[in-house]
Amino acid sequence: MSERNGTAPRVRLGKMVEDGVAPSIFGLIERGIHRDPKLAASMRGRVVLRFAEEFSPLRVRFGPRVVVVEDGDMRKPDLAISGRLPDIVHFATVPTLGGRLSGVPNPADARGRVALGRLARGRVRLDGNATLARQVLRLLAV
Repeated sequence: MSERNGTAPRVRLGKMVEDGVAPSIFGLIERGIHRDPKLAASMRGRVVLRFAEEFSPLRVRFGPRVVVVEDGDMRKPDLAISGRLPDIVHFATVPTLGGRLSGVPNPADARGRVALGRLARGRVRLDGNATLARQVLRLLAV
């Protein structure tokens, strides 16, 4: 619930480019906001996903009333997530400690260990605000 008007923020699809993935990630974020509006309402910050493949980077701005998902990079995000698209997307499917509430992959589960291994080997990088990273992973959790 948004602190301002008692509802979850709206999700808006912004700029799209031919080699972008904004519509796909928009769907995941929209689902996450619908599933956990309180989490979404508390999130603030700018996130960029940068892919190793030839896809456009993706940026997401979490504000009090609207979340904008669009193709494109940004200079100084609060959080940058980078790696191969499949490696990044797999983080949305792994079990997390304490269920989807923590946003931290569960090392007791084989898929959680794989996700943590991808981080340890640098296949996925999370640079910036750790709280926002956990919130984004919780929001994207399948």
